[in-house]
Amino acid sequence: MAKVQGIQFEKDSHGHVAYVRINLKKYRKEIEPFLTSIGAIEEDEFDKEFEEGCKNGITGEQLLADVLPRIKKLFSVCP
Repeated sequence: MAKVQGIQFEKDSHGHVAYVRINLKKYRKEIEPFLTSIGAIEEDEFDKEFEEGCKNGITGEQLLADVLPRIKKLFSVCP
């Protein structure tokens, strides 16, 4: 077998390849969908809620457009 950096094949006591050790820092993008599909990695409900919240969020420009008039109004009332 060809040697690939970040992937190691491990053998059992009979000398048969039985395990694969994969460096997730290097191959996370490639291996994570597979691990999720077989149930090895569960998607957390918090992660789903967070992603949905980000989709419904506003941009920095929208935030400034909403907040600056309120701040100016507050300071115009103060002596």
